[in-house]
Order: sequence, then structure tokens, then C-alpha cells
Amino acid sequence: MSSGTLPVDDVVGEALVPMSGLLRLLMPTSAVGFALKGLDGRYRLANRAIEELLCRPGERLVGRSEEELVPPAAYSLLAECDRQILAGEASARADVELACSGPSRHCSWLKMAILAPDRTLQAIASLIEPATRQQASLAIQETLQRLQEANRDLQQMVFELEQVASTDRLTGAWNRRRLEESVRGEMERMARYGDSLCLLLIDVDRFKPINDQYGHAVGDAVLQRLTALLQGALRKVDSLSRWGGEEFVVLCPNTSRSTASAVAERLRREVAANHFATVGSVSVSIGVAECAAGESWEEWFARADAALYRAKSEGRNQVQVAPEQAGQADSDGYVVANFVQLVWRAAYECGNEIVDRGHRQLFADANRLLAAILSDQSAEQLGMIVDQLLTDVVEHFRDEEAVISAAGFPAAAEHLLLHAALTAEAHRLLDHYRSGTRGVGDVFQFLAYEVVTKHMLGADRLFFGYLRPAAASARPDAAARPGDPQ
Repeated sequence: MSSGTLPVDDVVGEALVPMSGLLRLLMPTSAVGFALKGLDGRYRLANRAIEELLCRPGERLVGRSEEELVPPAAYSLLAECDRQILAGEASARADVELACSGPSRHCSWLKMAILAPDRTLQAIASLIEPATRQQASLAIQETLQRLQEANRDLQQMVFELEQVASTDRLTGAWNRRRLEESVRGEMERMARYGDSLCLLLIDVDRFKPINDQYGHAVGDAVLQRLTALLQGALRKVDSLSRWGGEEFVVLCPNTSRSTASAVAERLRREVAANHFATVGSVSVSIGVAECAAGESWEEWFARADAALYRAKSEGRNQVQVAPEQAGQADSDGYVVANFVQLVWRAAYECGNEIVDRGHRQLFADANRLLAAILSDQSAEQLGMIVDQLLTDVVEHFRDEEAVISAAGFPAAAEHLLLHAALTAEAHRLLDHYRSGTRGVGDVFQFLAYEVVTKHMLGADRLFFGYLRPAAASARPDAAARPGDPQ
């Protein structure tokens, strides 16, 4: 570099300049004139070759503009090149005559845009080659090719650095930073368009004993194998991240809670069915949660974590689905919709063992059917479960009718009509299922929503007060009637 020029770092800052190509052009031995000017039109950087073309002996190019250096005709052509660059072109070229000292020389002048990381124009580079038109064209093309190659190397390096910054070094899955960036975007999209969004939190069962017995190298190999299995079983829209240690997160955009549960069950089965070198079999527990409107990332993750904890505490190697966010259930704490897996709670008990036993049996039947659906059991096996389900519904209704009639429930007749309607609908649905016009998922939805959610946790609650001995004083016939003073 000639004296009077500025250091490269002072001029370029963080511009996306192919530095290896630039430095070659700045070498005193370079035959190509190279210079860099700011958007004020004044040169900030130059090599010796371009100064010999544009300046008188002893003069320097830095700080000067093209208008001061070239004839008006040449300046007009170069100004047009600048306008093209400012308008968004990557490069522009002009053939000009230069006669700073000595005879006039024909030169080919190439200008290129130098962009900052945010893709805004930062500077304009000039490459000048004195030659015949054909020689100049070849020289410029060779130089441009070198710069393009250097730029591709730079872009590859930027891509690799971004990959390092956003992926887990051991497993190659996304890291927590990349996950949280993606979560923000997906939650904004959910809020804008109303799409469903689910989260799967996965934990390797009994991972610490693997490290303790076989060593951390084997533990690392297990995590790498697990990552490959999970990524191979995921849908294209899903993304896998390593949250830390043996915990992983799957983000499922545009996915309902029931679908996410099916995805989680498929992942669980895939892991359980495969062999892991040295340790043999490995299982995972998974918590599933659907993001609720207005819910924060921390609240959403905490619900998935609670579901995972339940899966671990209830025996591991299973999927548990988080209930809807507080405030989305009815005022008495009953789950009201979108069952995936039914969980019996003490609050559902009415106090009569016959009725409660029937309700618990229907919960078990629903979960047995769901498990069979998710595990891809045969149509024959599904048919047997469905038949048993209908038998249990009819038997429960018969037992319940006897109990509420004996207890003196005033609306027993109306309740019997509800049972008759549900039974008729169940038979109709099963006829359609056997003929192939309705799916087994419809059968599960009928049991989970119509029988359990709407009826058992809705209409059945009306007679609870008549069946609980401790609540006798609270029966409607002993309470104040409408219109009485309160």
C-alpha cells in the first residue's frame, strides 16, 4: 500500500468485503488499480497502481474525488456507474480515456458495491486496468472471478459460524439460543393468525446411571444416537433442540394438542424400539403442552415441564399431556374439552362407589383406546376395544339409572332420556365405524367428549348432591327455594 492511504480496518469496519481478494489487490505488485471511496465521493483507500493512473507524481489519491482527477467525459461515465450502484446494482462498468500525465490511456473501470452486514451500501470499490479493450475485459473478468470466489468463501465462513452459534456441539441439534429465537417467532405467528402451537419436552429415563456405569463417553454416544432417532421420526415442520443435559425440546408449529400427543407417542415408541450400543435399550418420558393465548414462554414451558414430571413420577417411558392453562377449565375445576389422555381426579367422585367405579372404567376404556390408536394396533384389536367400550357405557348407564332413581333424584326421568340418546348415538357411530365410513378417532372423540366431558362431568353433576351422605343437608329439597328470603 502506498503512503497516505488508510488502514483497511479503519475504512471497511464491518463491511462484507472479501478480505483475501482485497489484500491481494492492495499489494504493490498488483497490476490492477484498486481503490475504495466512501459515499461522500472521496477516496479512503488506494493501491499504487491506481495512483499512477489518476495522480501526478508525488500526489496521493486519498481524500480526493473523481471529479478532481479525470476528464469531464470520463467523469460523466463514472458518475452514471455510481448512480447504478446507488440504485441497487452490484456492479457497473465503463471504458474511459485517462490522461493525467503523459499520453492518453484507454482503461476499463469496474465499480462494485461494498455492503454492510445489514445489506446497506457502505462504500464503492473501483478496479482499473489500462489495456486494449479485449485485454482489459479479460483482466477485469479474472479479477472479478477472484473476488467472487473470495466472497463465496466468506459467505461459507459466515454460514459455518452461524451454525456453530446456533447448534449443540455434541448432538448437532439446535441449541437453547436457537430454540428461543424460533419460539419468539412462532408465538408471534400464533398470536397473529391463531394457529395452534405445541411443545414436547423430552427427558432420557435413568440417564445418570448410564453415565455412572459406562462413563460419559458412552452417555454422549447415547445422546447422539437419540438425536438421530428423534430427527428421523419428526415431521418436516418440527424442530429439535437440546435444552441441556439429557433434555430435548421439540417445537411443533401449527399443531394441535391431540396431534402433538400422537407425535410424542411416535417418538417414544421409536426410541424404545431401537438398540443403543453398549447400554442396550433406552426409554424417554415426554411432556406435551399447547401454548395458550396470552401465555408467556416461561408459563408454557412450565406446563410442559409439569407434564414431563408426571410422566417420570408415574413410571417413565410414557407421554403425559398438560391440561389447558388455568382459566380454560370450568369454575369447579373440571376439564371441559379437548381431551387427549383422560386423568381421573378426586374432584370427579360423586361419593357413590357404583357410579364412581363406572366413571373410572370409562376413563380407563378411553385411555386404552387412545393407546391402541397411537400404537397402530390392528383393526381387529381396535374393534374388540370399541365393542368393550360400548358394553361398558351401556352397563354404566344401567347401574347409574338404578342408583339415581333410588336416591330420589327429581330429574331421573330426564337423565334416562339423555342416556338413551347417547346410547343410540353410540350404536349409530359404531355401525358407521364398522362399515368404514367413520374412523376410530371419531369413536374416541365421542367417548371422551360427549360421554365424559359433556355428560359425566356436566349432566351427572346435577345428581351428585343426592348421592353424597355428607351433603344431605345441601340437597335442593332442604335448601331455600327460589323466591325465599336469603
